[in-house]
Parts: sequence; structure tokens; C-alpha cells
Amino acid sequence: MNLRFIRLLIYSLIKLSLEKIKKIYFTTKYYNNSLKVTPPSRSYDMNNVPLLLELEDKNLKRIELINRFQKNIWKLENIGQKNLSELHKFSWLSKLDIKNQKQLAKNIMIEWLRKNQNYNQKNWEHDVTATRLIFWICCSHFTIRNDDMVFRSALTNNMIKQALHLNKNLKFIHNNLEKILVLAALVLVSVTFEGNQKLFQSSMKNLSKEIKDLIDRNGFVESKNPEDQFWLLHHLVLIREFLIFSQNTVPEFLDQNIQKVGSNYKGMLLSNNFLPLFNGAKNRDTSEYNKFLKAKNYTFDKKKQTHAYLIAKLKKYEIALDANDPPSDLFSHNYQAGCLSFEFIYNGKKVISNCGSANNFGGELPFLSQTTAAHSTLTINDTSSCLFQKNPLIRTFYGNSLIQKLKVYKKDLNSDKNTISVIAGHNGYQKKYNAVYERKIVISEEEEKVSGDELIIVAKKDLAFLNFSLRFHVTPEAKLVQTQGGDILLSIDNQGWRFKCAHVVKIEDSLYFASYDKITESKCILVEGTLKDKVNNINWSLEKTN
Repeated sequence: MNLRFIRLLIYSLIKLSLEKIKKIYFTTKYYNNSLKVTPPSRSYDMNNVPLLLELEDKNLKRIELINRFQKNIWKLENIGQKNLSELHKFSWLSKLDIKNQKQLAKNIMIEWLRKNQNYNQKNWEHDVTATRLIFWICCSHFTIRNDDMVFRSALTNNMIKQALHLNKNLKFIHNNLEKILVLAALVLVSVTFEGNQKLFQSSMKNLSKEIKDLIDRNGFVESKNPEDQFWLLHHLVLIREFLIFSQNTVPEFLDQNIQKVGSNYKGMLLSNNFLPLFNGAKNRDTSEYNKFLKAKNYTFDKKKQTHAYLIAKLKKYEIALDANDPPSDLFSHNYQAGCLSFEFIYNGKKVISNCGSANNFGGELPFLSQTTAAHSTLTINDTSSCLFQKNPLIRTFYGNSLIQKLKVYKKDLNSDKNTISVIAGHNGYQKKYNAVYERKIVISEEEEKVSGDELIIVAKKDLAFLNFSLRFHVTPEAKLVQTQGGDILLSIDNQGWRFKCAHVVKIEDSLYFASYDKITESKCILVEGTLKDKVNNINWSLEKTN
């Protein structure tokens, strides 16, 4: 048992104790009375549904439940915690018809207030409460613009009460992105209801501090998660639009950080408008949001990107390779041991992929998805390049905390109008096997070919026990067939590819975790062999066939 483990365990126990004390305190009358609300003398109309595009509940089944059960929706208990949380977020509110369903929305909210006007653990979670406030205010045609003054007053007072609760609990929020969302809700409340200038000032001050903690000096998220980059940009833009809509001055720090964060977001964005499946990212289609940014005149300079992903594009070919060092414990919640893994896109269609993150599915699947084997890269002796903490208590507060880290000691990208060349190396296997791993991938548009050179340098003399496995995961819609000669034929959307390698090549079953709500069976190309020399080269190619 090392000192680092003991330290993290002690910190986790302290945080757990504070969480339990906090939750007990929140249920007391004393705490409820501390959330004393001064009714606002005036409220400003912040109705702005287009801002909510990415936060909207797009699950039609939940809309069906709402239409079916109406105000009795809160009596349902057997629909799972995820569905309940989404209902309590009210992120479906913007989907209702203002002409025909205004009374339905009112009845549902009256019933919600009757059951949830005071804090309860399940329905007042930070992200749930923040999202609920944003939708209640931005869908004001259902809420603070309602003609029923008694209903409007009760709802308004409760909104301010929820905001006070969030403000009191900022320091207890461990997820930095969640904290930014909470601050967005607090800013919105403070500019909507008159008399909340102190809340506005403290929220903006906290926002400035949290941004500094969440990103490096160049605007790249400390978590190394491309989807975190998306959400951070989203939340910052949301706040900026709230300020503009309410005719408040946008502070310089907010504009500057939006530019830095946006440049890195744009730099990671693939040509198909998806983000690469690295370090916790899901298969998010950003097309509509990018249209929104363009309509609002947000422009970002891709050249100013500073992230450590090697991403380059030719006319039809595109590659993204992870060359990041691991994050610190505080930002490791979704980190995966996929260093030097890559994704390959041809003509807007992903051909080689990673498996994605299973952190939202539970059980052993998150551990499986964070292994190096779940990525399109190389493993030695079926060991991940980074080792993760499995203690459940530590993982609760520190996520995928690392026991053993690696260092990227080489990375380079060169491209011209016909060729892309990426090279990177890490020492993740040095401590255990005295081995370092370098990868070089060259894409030639003229030859219609992707070539790879995997270099493993081993310092030990005895190599008999060292085996390697090199995987190339494909998306579920891709089909793989092995020829009699040992090559692999890959087909996807009328594209044909041939994979060649001198070593043993197999087709292996895989899983695709990139969806938010389902796990899909997929395949991968597996190259296996033994490291027989101190310097080992594994060469492969992926050639277009039609």
C-alpha cells in the first residue's frame, strides 16, 4: 500500500463524511429557513429557447410519458433514476406546444412544487437543479409569463430558493464542468430577477476562478476529454448570451476564454462534425451547435489550437491521434489508457475508431472501456499503458485515478497537400517491461493508402515473455472478412479497404460504447506476435480497394 493510495483514501473518507453531514443538514428546518427568499419587485423576460438546443431532452419516450401521465408523472417510481432525473431537469419543457399545452405544463409544475418545494437529495442535485432553473426561465411563456399570479409568485420564489441553495453549495461540487453549469444558472437567475446584484457579482467572480482551474493557460481542458471541451464552450457561450440578452456588459475574461476554448474545440472537431472518441468522449454530433455558433457570429481560429491531439486532414483523408500526457487526479474522472490510439476518417466516414467510454453504463464495463485494449493502439502482454485505481470510494471522488502514469516523450505532425505524417511515443511500458513504444502513421492521398510503423524498443535481454497485441477497432456498421492469404477486407458504406501485415492477423469481437444509451457489438482487427529483438518494427497498411 503506497503513500499516494493512503492519501487519496483519507481525502475520499473526509469528502464522504462531509457529504453525509451535508445531506443530513440540508433536510433540516434550519437549513430550509436559511434559504430566505426576498420576492423580486420585478422580473425580466429571458425567453430564449434556441439557447437550449444542446440541453434539451431529445428522448421522445419521456415526452410520451409526460403526455400520458401529466401531473401524475411524479408518482412514477419504476422508470429508473436516469429517467426521473431527466424529468426533474424539465429539459423537456421546450418540447411542449405553447398553444395547446400551457395548462399541462402549469399542472405539472404545481404538482412538482407541492412535492419538492424544499430540498431533497434526488431532485435537488446540482446539475438537475441548474438545468431546471435554466429551462424554467428560458421557457418563460410557461412560467414567469403565466397569467396566474399566485402560481407565478410561488414558482418565482422557489426558483430563487433553488438558486440560493446552489450558491451555498458551490464549494461542495466536485465536478468542475457541473460547477460551470451551476454558475450559468446563477447568472441567469441574477439577471432575470431584480435585487440579485450580489449573486451576480459573486457568480461572475467564481466563474473567472473556475475557468482558470478547468483549463490550461492556452484554453485546453485539463481532463483531456474532447467532449468536456465542447461542454465548457457551450456553458461559457450560454453565460455570454444571457449577459447580452439582459443587456449586461460581457467581461473581458469571458470573451478571451471563449476564444481560447473555442479554438481548441474547433481544432479537435472532425470533418464529420463529431469529436474523436478519446478520454471519455461520446459520439456527439455537433452539427446543429456549430450552426448555432455561426449564426451568433462566433468565429475561432483553428491555428491557435494548443491541445495535444495530432489531427490533420487532406481532401478525403483525416486522422486524429492521442498524444496527451494523463491528467491529474482531480481531472481524471473519464480518462482512458488510450495514449497513441488513433481514429481514421475517409470522406467523412469513420473507418478506424476507438470503443468509446462506458462510464455511464455501470458494472465492470467502465473498467473495460478504459483499458488500452479498447483503443486502436498497441499493448504489451495484454497490459494497459496506464493502470487505474479500482477502490470504489476513491473512484467516487477522483474518478479514473491513476496508479501508474506515462509520459509522451515524442510527438510530431507534418502534412502537405498530398501526405500526412504523425509520429508519437510514450514510456507507459518502461517501468514494467523496460520498453518504450513509438508509432508512425503516414497517409498518402495519391496512393490511397494508410501506412503504419509500430516501434517497440526493449532494454531487457530476455524477451521471451514479451508479446504484443495491436488492435484496430472499427465502427459497428463496418464488415470484416479475412482472405485465405491472411489479409483483412473491410467494407463500410460502399468503401472497400484491405488491411495487410506480415504478422498474425485475426478478426476479434469488440464492443462499441460511444452511444449514450446503448452498447453495440462490433469488430476489430487484431495483430499479434512476440517481441524477439531489442528493436522491433511492426509494419502494416490499409489500402483503398474501390
